[in-house]
Amino acid sequence: MEVARLNLCAPLPIVDEEPILDSMLGWLARWLRMLGVHAIYSPSFNDESLLSINHLLITRDRELFRKRSLPTLLLETPIHEEWLSISSLILGTQLVINMDRSLCPICGSKLVKVGREAVVSKVPRSVLLRHDSFWLCTGCGKVYWVGSHHMRIGKELEIARYILSRLKASCVGNNLLIIHNN
Repeated sequence: MEVARLNLCAPLPIVDEEPILDSMLGWLARWLRMLGVHAIYSPSFNDESLLSINHLLITRDRELFRKRSLPTLLLETPIHEEWLSISSLILGTQLVINMDRSLCPICGSKLVKVGREAVVSKVPRSVLLRHDSFWLCTGCGKVYWVGSHHMRIGKELEIARYILSRLKASCVGNNLLIIHNN
């Protein structure tokens, strides 16, 4: 089953340090940032502004895909884990969280590792008692730690890695089709 289409036939991965994600892909932008990809995203992006930006565009908008002549990846599946898998295939991103490489999922800024003393007024006391390591966003100031939610994140990534192992890319005309072999 076809799950995505790239509007150029090129060897993978496509090297783009800053892929653009359209306004429908906030979920994917957050996940790519956690994986260390500097994904550029804004819920206020409009189609006209995206037509001429010289970066790989990732979209679910068929009309935008059709209009755009610059490299564009059309995600044709509604399944989030497939979005992650396809993005990993196209960008060459490892589907593993590495906090030394992760970016803030909210704003995309760098995270710096800090101790408890740096976040004492920013996190609940119960979190301070259970955790030693924290990461502070240099942009928005949000604090992160490896909590119980990391099990859920790990499961999502495990599913995405399995799907990635089932993806096949092949050129048809000027497009690279991504097929998920169930």
